[in-house]
Amino acid sequence: MRFAIISSSLDPKSRSEKLAGECRVYLESKGHEAKLLSLKEHVLPPFDNDTVFQREAYQYLHRETSKADSLIFASPVYNWGCCGELKRYIEAVGSTPEDGSLRGAFYDKVLTFVCAAGVPHSYMAYSATAMSMMMDFKCVLNPYQLYVHNRHWDDDKMIAEKQDRLAKTMDVAIELAEALSNRTYRSDWEI
Repeated sequence: MRFAIISSSLDPKSRSEKLAGECRVYLESKGHEAKLLSLKEHVLPPFDNDTVFQREAYQYLHRETSKADSLIFASPVYNWGCCGELKRYIEAVGSTPEDGSLRGAFYDKVLTFVCAAGVPHSYMAYSATAMSMMMDFKCVLNPYQLYVHNRHWDDDKMIAEKQDRLAKTMDVAIELAEALSNRTYRSDWEI
């Protein structure tokens, strides 16, 4: 299976980016292709539904997202939600240019959330983004997520309990992607 891991934090000391890297290592250890797409390296402009589609960052992210069987969104939690850069990515890569030259890249993807936060009680912060991805793009949501807050780190290493949760979350993502790889339907924008 082919996984695209979207690291959406711009923080140079990002823990969600660290989680994204650990997901990549785990998936590759299980024999899967895992491409880490950092939104720090592929900077999208504000979404304008026009010139964004000509940008190199958009074209690269759209292509890599489209090729993936499964997506992992790695995000910090800010203000009780996923970060703004992740939303910018969703707006751009999920859109279909007016000329129809490309199709939104998220349709029917298996989607897993991996979040880093400061406090223990914002573990549902990804919910609004998850619901919109399911409703808009017919993504299949992994019922397991990885939520790691400040108390789950020992220095700069994730504690064993969360390493186990990372493994289970990735194993479920793999199983869902494999189970749905032969689906007979193809979704598009529809209500």
